[in-house]
Parts: sequence; C-alpha cells; structure tokens
Amino acid sequence: MNAKYIFRIDDVAPNMEWENYNRLKHIFQKHNVKPLLGVIPDNQDEELKKWPICTFDFWEEIRSVQQQGWEIAIHGYQHKFLTNDAGILGIHPRSEFAGLPFEQQYSKLKQAKEIFLEHGIQSSTFMAPAHTFDQDTLKALHLLGIHTITDGYGFFPYLYSQIMFVPQLFAFPRKMPFGVFTFCLHPNLMSVSDIIYIEQFILANQRDIIPFVTAKTYLTNNPLYFWMGKGAGFVLQLARRLRM
Repeated sequence: MNAKYIFRIDDVAPNMEWENYNRLKHIFQKHNVKPLLGVIPDNQDEELKKWPICTFDFWEEIRSVQQQGWEIAIHGYQHKFLTNDAGILGIHPRSEFAGLPFEQQYSKLKQAKEIFLEHGIQSSTFMAPAHTFDQDTLKALHLLGIHTITDGYGFFPYLYSQIMFVPQLFAFPRKMPFGVFTFCLHPNLMSVSDIIYIEQFILANQRDIIPFVTAKTYLTNNPLYFWMGKGAGFVLQLARRLRM
C-alpha cells in the first residue's frame, strides 16, 4: 500500500492570516482535496488575536466548507494555556487541558461542543492546542461523544482509551514509503513559497491524498507499527529539543 496523506489546518479562528487561508482553500478546492480544519470555538489567545479579523461571517465560512466535505475538529476551547503539563505525548510543556481536574476539563469541552452546535457545526474530532491532553481529557471527550483525535505517534490510526488516534508526525508534506500521515499547516506562519510547494506535493501525490474521515479504514492495532511509531515520536521529540 502506498502511503496516504491527510492535510489539516490549525488555529482556524476569526483572527488569522486570511490571505494564506484563502490561497490554501483555492488549491484544495481546485484539486478536490478535503482537509481537516482545527477550529477554535471561542478564541481568547492574545497572540492569535493579533492577526486581522475576518470581514465576513466566520461561522458561515466554516459551515460552507463542512458542506463541501471538509472535516471540522474542535481545536480546544479558548486556546489559552493554563498549565505547564506536557500531557501524554510530552511535546510541549503547556496545555489548555492537561493537569486540570476532570470536572474543569469536561466543562470546557462541553462548552466548546455547545458553541459548535449553536453555529450548526457537527464534530466528533478533537485537536488539542499544543498537542497536550491527559487521561482525564480522553475520558471527558469520550463522555461527550468525541471519539477521534488528530494527534499521536504511529504510522497508522490506532485505538487508545476508547479513542481513535490519527497520528500527526510532520508539519510539512513529505513523501513516505507507507502509513497514514497528517500534515499540520499553520496559515499564520506560512510563506507564499510554502503554499506553492503544497500544490506541487498535491499534484505529485494526488491519488494518495485522502479525507480525514477515510483514515478509520486504515485502523490497526498491529504492535509492530505502534512501536515503530513510538520510535518515530522519540526521534521527533529529540529533534525539537535540539532546535531549542
């Protein structure tokens, strides 16, 4: 099996680099690619709020792309980091959820889901800010009917604590020999040349680009792939530390 690729866009909120978002949107629509959007229900992140606010109905845009088959993930609640807990994955020492009491996490996630529903957005997928969550986060997600997370180490989707994880190892597209890979795009940080490369990658690999919803067909609990993915995660964590 050829490797399969999923595109996801992070930090989607009323304040963002909309020119880059629209460039990506045009490319995805042109090539019939259905990405995953991580939408912040109630953005209160002061850094993100420095970006220009949209001049149109934000939630209408989200409803529109969901109707086109784009998957919408609940990207936290307010994208505010409240603890220094790196959570299960140990990627970043800050979190909106990890380390908080279960009741507080459940309340925040419930409010996030309710905001989506108020705006006509259905979602059963979670995208954690800074990749940080703990066992109480997973318990709360399960109780709220959110059964998929776009995150984790591995080469194929796998089940853990009654949640399906669709691994996300790389920030930028690259050709791989096998597996299912999610590429994490941040429009706020991308250059025009980055976006040109995205289209070139799509043109070269279009038959192997899948929508997020299709990932479950590649679900595996093969321990070989799991431990290979854990090894890849260790290497990625080490690389991140060396860059610091």
